[in-house]
Amino acid sequence: MAGSRTETFDQRASIYGHLVARNRLIGALRVLVPIIGLAAFAVLAVQIFVANIARQYGVAGIRIDRGNVVVDTPRYSGVGADGSHYIVTAVEARTPLERPDEITMLEATLEFSKPGSSSKFAKARSATMNTTTQVVDAPGVVDISGDDGMTGTLTDVRSDMEHEMTTADGPVDVTLADGTKILGSSMVYDGKLSLWTFTDATVTVDQLPEAEE
Repeated sequence: MAGSRTETFDQRASIYGHLVARNRLIGALRVLVPIIGLAAFAVLAVQIFVANIARQYGVAGIRIDRGNVVVDTPRYSGVGADGSHYIVTAVEARTPLERPDEITMLEATLEFSKPGSSSKFAKARSATMNTTTQVVDAPGVVDISGDDGMTGTLTDVRSDMEHEMTTADGPVDVTLADGTKILGSSMVYDGKLSLWTFTDATVTVDQLPEAEE
């Protein structure tokens, strides 16, 4: 009868060693396979997320940087229930992967138009937009203008696109199309009523007729 491979201690030790190595490999695979699967799913999820972003926003380039989706030259637009239309553009935009509705923009511009009225424009060095609430916050000085010839600056601006309300919590300097100049410590603009409300306002009207004797 042929001898068995387990007849000696060395043979049994060799077989035991192979079994231990095999069990370790199986144990490692039990951990690694789910991790690899999760990593593959994460990559796929990011690809789907990026693809959705690219479809929603007009972009020149898109990349992932330290947990943020970074978009070059983004463009976001929306339409209100009354037909008002707005377009937000920027040099660059960043949004955290865990909060995709919060977008921070550099050199942001806003164009707002409403049927039957002139378009309004605003430009800020930086701004944050929430695509769920459709609210834009722009700290610091914001340059504004209009198709009707209005120009000026606002400070610390919040614009609610859905409700057509814009507030400036800091100094305001606005020159209307007819040359009327308005200075104030703050301002509220109601787009639905086309109503400007200034706090601590100083109004200078250009070319007033001289008072009669």
